[in-house]
Amino acid sequence: MNQKAHAAQRTRVETPKATLSEQAYEYLQNDLLAGLFSPGEKLRPQALQERYGVGISPIREALMLLSCDGLVTNEGQRGFRVAEASREDLLDILDARKKIETELLADAIQHGDDEWGAQITAAFYKLVHTPLPVPDDIPSAHRWELAHRRFHFALLSAARSTWLRRIDEQLVRHSERYRRMRIAGPLPHDVLARDIVREHQELMDATLSRDTERACTLLLAHIDETARAVSQFLE
Repeated sequence: MNQKAHAAQRTRVETPKATLSEQAYEYLQNDLLAGLFSPGEKLRPQALQERYGVGISPIREALMLLSCDGLVTNEGQRGFRVAEASREDLLDILDARKKIETELLADAIQHGDDEWGAQITAAFYKLVHTPLPVPDDIPSAHRWELAHRRFHFALLSAARSTWLRRIDEQLVRHSERYRRMRIAGPLPHDVLARDIVREHQELMDATLSRDTERACTLLLAHIDETARAVSQFLE
């Protein structure tokens, strides 16, 4: 088994009660987000069937679902490919996140209760105790992205709009795909010097203090910094 296949196994999230299609979707989504497939790469169902150990029908269903998510492109009779990556696409994703997440954060601050605050605090604790990922270490990147995602989702979890949160979750996963592309290579000094803990600490403090204006300003700055750090790898 090659190195990528080993990595694929390490990034799987086991879900015993899931259907085979759901398992195939989970496996393939994790590997797409981890950057184990190159942008534009042909996805051959037979090869994926062998890679993940599930039947051809679950693989095809997973590919159809991932094409709806935008991580895969469906070319009809020509099959499926990994979605292309570009600086323009990244900036479009992050611009959409800024618009949606500031609205969600403001609503969450207005309606969040003590349990919401406790969830944020717990997610932050987990985030700061998860080591930052290093290049080519897929398991560490997976663990950090999961902790990072859970923190940001906790911030917005008290917002009332289920649809906006659902859309934002999809945008966040696309952001993760680009961020993992950056992690896969050597990181320049300015990226390494970024104080990730401080950024999230300040965002949490403003949110729990119910300082909506400051919290939204910090969130916008946080996303802009991500855009700057990641987009330079696409130029």
